Amino acid sequence: MEIYSDFINRINYQQSQLQIGDGYFKPSGRVYEKVNKDNSFKPFYGDTVVFDLDDNTKLRVCKIIDELYEAAPECFCEKFDKSILHMTLHDLSASENLNSVSSEIFNNEIRLLQVLNDNPLKPQSIKMKTNFIINMVNTSLVLALVPYDETEWNKLQQLYELVNKVKVCPYPYLTPHITLAYFNYNGFDEDSARKLSRAVAELNRKSFAITLDDKLYYQKFISMKDYISVFKLY
Repeated sequence: MEIYSDFINRINYQQSQLQIGDGYFKPSGRVYEKVNKDNSFKPFYGDTVVFDLDDNTKLRVCKIIDELYEAAPECFCEKFDKSILHMTLHDLSASENLNSVSSEIFNNEIRLLQVLNDNPLKPQSIKMKTNFIINMVNTSLVLALVPYDETEWNKLQQLYELVNKVKVCPYPYLTPHITLAYFNYNGFDEDSARKLSRAVAELNRKSFAITLDDKLYYQKFISMKDYISVFKLY
């Protein structure tokens, strides 16, 4: 389990200035897996464990999304609906091909129910705060989150490690965040990048608290805009 001090050191790369480069921005290939050429979301299948957000937090995050799309709409694909905004605890499986991943999804659900039966969870709240809006591996713009202190981080890590018993996460560490938007399939020019950077710098002047409560769900998805809650973990 990653200790709090290591986590804080690891996220030092998160800065108030958007790290997006000075020239033409081309998104990561991960965008092409999830977004069509016309910037609509394409079918993409899998399962995950996420914290749904309370209504007040969703409204605040939606306001940020609206300001980003007003400042530089050409930088993004289609906009998320408020209802799906969440903080991912642990990804499980994902694929463009449903046939290749359907049995894995089925097994993940069964395995997670077994893990929860062996390790029943009690409802709890986890206090977080926003850090910065950042470029997540040239795929999406996200609102990074940090726990208030070591106690809150340990709560989060214990949940993460529990779900890791179902399937080890493909990336080694949890970087808490709320995805705000996926980048435009076709990328965007340096003028648009500058507009986006100015908007992000202004938004990064503010921070607010978020409480992750009992809305911890196992979900399945059929695209990055279509999530189905299957059951609560506590």
